[in-house]
Amino acid sequence: MKRRIFLLASIGMISTALVMGVTSSMAEVQKYVFGSGPMGGPWRIGVGAGVQILNEQLKDKYFFTAAASGGSVENMRRMIAGEYDTIWVHQNNMYDAWYGVGLFEGQKPFKDIRVLEYLTDQAVCIATLAKSPIRSLMDLAGKKVNIGPAGSGGVPIAKAMFKALGIADKVKIVNITFEAGAQALKDGQIDVSMTPGGPYVPPAIAEISRSVTIRLVEPTPEEAKKVESEVTYLHLGVIPPNKAPGENADKERKAFFWSMYWVALPRVPEEVVYEMLRVTQDPKNKEVLGKVLNYWLTAGPQFDALVKMGVPLHPGAVKYWKEQGVKIPPELVK
Repeated sequence: MKRRIFLLASIGMISTALVMGVTSSMAEVQKYVFGSGPMGGPWRIGVGAGVQILNEQLKDKYFFTAAASGGSVENMRRMIAGEYDTIWVHQNNMYDAWYGVGLFEGQKPFKDIRVLEYLTDQAVCIATLAKSPIRSLMDLAGKKVNIGPAGSGGVPIAKAMFKALGIADKVKIVNITFEAGAQALKDGQIDVSMTPGGPYVPPAIAEISRSVTIRLVEPTPEEAKKVESEVTYLHLGVIPPNKAPGENADKERKAFFWSMYWVALPRVPEEVVYEMLRVTQDPKNKEVLGKVLNYWLTAGPQFDALVKMGVPLHPGAVKYWKEQGVKIPPELVK
């Protein structure tokens, strides 16, 4: 089992590096592109592992490619362009694209989004070195803060938080990959890494925590109130004890969270989406995938937030979840 998990994680990272072709012997197999995330981030590993299992178990019917990307925003843009068939996406980016607002303001509302399942609530991981004097969000003013590469869903979230706190013009923003940012933090080249967790910290931050002691910066009550009132898709939650590295790892630590979803274009046939869910929700597969990235463990039919947003489920997802006894809100069936 451990060997298989290692292989899945390794193959996941390798498979996202290239958009792979298929041989002529696979000409009859339907091909689909699955957008992932940036190097050093959890999506790149998690999507790669999922694609590996899908290709193993559906090889006679379908072939999936895990395509490298900057993250949620780039995933959505490439989905709009028709380059990606299915993606993981942050709730706020999906909302903006659906209504043509925010990052997608000025563009025609994109109504070709269909949801497969909820993935997880993801934390905004604000990490610094334990020796740093930074202990609150307001302390980020005047500091060099990596918020991830352009195209990452964490970039607009970080900027929205800075604006809510009134420090947007004071933070020295850095836009490099999660992996490069973690190394820069370790080397003292930046002060803070502020990126999406996995779900609590990204793999790159977990890796450097093996050699340096980190601190997860928690919001004060006043800061939390400001952010929640202005950035409505964020909610204050807690990182459970012993679930993330750093100072006070044995205690609960506060962080902001938001939801993520697995979505696909309507052009992906109903039977394909059904099979994607059947394979990844299979208990044995779910256990293996969950040890690569725990999003696969929390993935499931949590759709209440979608009713307010107005984004429907994919027909293949409706079929699958109904078979599992899930009551689907009628507003989500289209």
